[in-house]
Formats: sequence, structure tokens, C-alpha cells
Amino acid sequence: MSQSFSSHTLRSSLRVAGPRKELWIASLGCLLGSTLLLLAVQLYQDGNAFLRESKGPRNYFTLNKKIEGGALVNLGKSDQSFDPVEIERIKKLEGVRRVGGFARNSFPLTLYIWPSGKVGLGAAAKTDLFFESIPDEFLDFVPEEWQWDDNSSAVPIMVPKFYLDLWNFGLAPSRVEYPALSTEAATGMPIELYIGKTGEVRLMGRFVAFSKRINSVLVPESFLKSANEKYGQADAHDFFFLWKNGAIEGPPISRSSLASMEGKAGFDDWEVSPLENPAERAPASETLQGEAKPEEPSRIILEIEDNPSDSFLAHVRERGYEINREFPQQDLIKKALLALFLGIGGIGALLSLLSIATFATSFRLVVTQASEQAGNLLLLGFSREEVGQVFLTRFLRLFLWVLGGAILAGYGCKWILVEQALRFGVDLNPGVSLATLAFVSAYALLFLFVNKSVIKNSVEDLVP
Repeated sequence: MSQSFSSHTLRSSLRVAGPRKELWIASLGCLLGSTLLLLAVQLYQDGNAFLRESKGPRNYFTLNKKIEGGALVNLGKSDQSFDPVEIERIKKLEGVRRVGGFARNSFPLTLYIWPSGKVGLGAAAKTDLFFESIPDEFLDFVPEEWQWDDNSSAVPIMVPKFYLDLWNFGLAPSRVEYPALSTEAATGMPIELYIGKTGEVRLMGRFVAFSKRINSVLVPESFLKSANEKYGQADAHDFFFLWKNGAIEGPPISRSSLASMEGKAGFDDWEVSPLENPAERAPASETLQGEAKPEEPSRIILEIEDNPSDSFLAHVRERGYEINREFPQQDLIKKALLALFLGIGGIGALLSLLSIATFATSFRLVVTQASEQAGNLLLLGFSREEVGQVFLTRFLRLFLWVLGGAILAGYGCKWILVEQALRFGVDLNPGVSLATLAFVSAYALLFLFVNKSVIKNSVEDLVP
């Protein structure tokens, strides 16, 4: 008897009407579960790849040193800035991508904001303010009007979005002369900048953007550098206590003020001390001969990978820094992506487990219904492996059709999602990754192993 004749005999002899309803339910569950699992795995990889390759959004934090105690206590402290050694140490911490410093104005500044225009109803809102700048790569976006040079008619200003919210929902309702403002109206307001203690320099300004990341009033680096050179107090950050006759004389004075006193009677007997250590006195004449204290950033901004690492947080605590998280959009997206993956994958895994159980029960029933024919074949000399292979082949034929349908359905769903993502400017890879193919292979092998074991045990139970 040839092998082909034996295979044909086995298939013909064991052909029985199986539980069609149960097999249809198992096939449908397997199709839906497999599709959802494959889709979840592939979309999770695509989402992470997009976040890695895209230039934004990222996780950003600002660092500053803690200010503790009252005014009298802090009068004798330094300006709490970061020196180059500290910045280099922070750059080397785990997870830190980039570090940038906040530059600040070194001149008095007053703003007049005209929410209703300079001609017409309403009044100007006057405020003493400060300007800061950071490298453009740390901005959440760079407005078209952000560039500035000496020929510019207005200084571009970026403020936090919640400043506008405070105006609209806090200040404007309490003052009849101040209207609520949309972002479009706010960008059109006339703004006057008065620089100097007496406002001797007048410039025009304009809000060009409202940041959701940076909690500061920002201007372009080019303007702040130029303004500090023209109008700034060169030693605004370099102050001393002046000692006369063994006691501190008045409030702290700047290096330039100290230099203007040189030549006065008794100057050679005067002493000065740094603000951070008032007891460390030195002759005033020697201090003037030394180098001026370089200006250093009092706040720095960091781009961080994912969440801050344990070593990073430990360093922050050890050094007594304060960390302010700036709208961690990427972290929120990753959490949403993980939740979506777990949701879709969890439903798919549940359906797949149910389909495995249904398949196993259905084929156990198929073997049971063919028990008489299978028993006779075993008594005629066919091995259990040969009999079991017939049932396994029948399962494989059905499972491969279902798995192939799940792959096509998953690819079709992904193609639709990719097309929709393009409408929002998100470019995803339309293909299937090697990791997904590896998952499909492992998933198929698990499905095959479980059902092969069930069929084998069922056949072995036929004849003692």
C-alpha cells in the first residue's frame, strides 16, 4: 500500500462532520484577536519610532537654585547662578540631551501695554518687567517674526500662554478699561518699552507668540545681547558689601560704584566682602584690581529623555536645585500610546485566548466524534502519530487561512490609519516591521503548540 494511498485512506476514513458552529466562532475570535494584536504591536512600534525621529515634542525642565529665608538673610547671599563647572556636570547626567542657559536683561525695564490701542478708549497697563532669552532650539516653536536686528521697527516678545489667560479671566473682568483679548488681538496691541531708571530709552514692542513651554518673558537672543551692551549695567551682577571702621556701610554697591569712590579720603582703609560671605573681607583697592565676576545664568533649561532618571533626581536633591517641569508633551503622548497598545492588545489577547480554548475544545470534539473510525485505524496498524497528523493538518489548514486573513486585515487597518495620520502631518511607515513578523511567528507557534498537544492527547485517549 503506497504512502499516498495510506494518506488518502486516513483522510477519507476520518472525515466526520465537526462542530461547525463552534469552529466558526473560534475562527472569528481568532481573526479578530489576531488582527488587534498585530495592529497593536505594529502601531506601538510606529508611534515610538515617530517620537524618536521627530524633532518635537520633547520633555523639558528648568533648573534653578532654591531661595530660602527672608530678605535680610538673602541680602548677604550670592545671585544663585550656575557656574560653568556645574553646567558641565549637569550635561553629563543620565538622560540629559541638551542644556541651555537663560540670559537676562541687566537694565531697568518698564512696559506700557495698550490693549485698546493708543488712540481710542481704554488705558495703558504699566508694569516693571524683565526679559530673558534662551537658544531658539529650546522654544516650542519659532515665530516668523522672531528675528531682530538694529533695523527692526519693534522688539518681538514671547510670553507664556497662561499670562494671557490671567489677563482675560483675572485682570480684565476687574478693570472696565481693560478688554478681554484673543491671541490675534493681543499680537496687535501697541507695546512701549522704556529702558533705564528714568525711561530715557523708548522702543516699540509686539507680542508675536504665546508659549506653552517656557514660563518666562522671552525676546530674541540678538536683541537682549545688543540691549545689554548698549543700556546694561556692566556690573549689575557684581556687588560687594562696603566696610568702614569695621562695620558694613549701607546697602551692597557695584564694582563701578566702588571704582567711582577711589581717591576719596580713607579709601585705602576701606574693605569689601562678597555677598555670599560677608566675613571674607579684603582691601577695596585690591578688589578693584581683580577681575570682574562673569555673568552666569541663574536658570537653565534641559531637554530630557523620557522621565528624569533616578540618578538625575538624586543629583538635583543633593545640590539643592529646584526642578520645574515644562509641559511634558512627549511623556503624555508615550503614556497615551502605551495605554492604546495595552487596550487594543489586551482585547486582542483575550479574544485570542478564547479562540485557542474554543479551537482546542472543537478539535477535541472532532476527535471524539471520529473515535470509532480512529480506533479501527489504530487496530489496523496505523500509528497514533499518523492519525493525529490528519486532525492536525485539518486544523493547520483552517488556522493558516484565519491567520492570513488577520494579517491582511491588520495591514488594511494600518493603511487607513496611515492615510488619516498624513492629514494631520504625521508621517508613519506603511510597512510591517521585522519585530511584528517575529511576533506573528511566535504567536502562530504558540497557537500550533497548544492545539497540537490537545489533538495528540485526544488521539492517545482513544485506545488504551
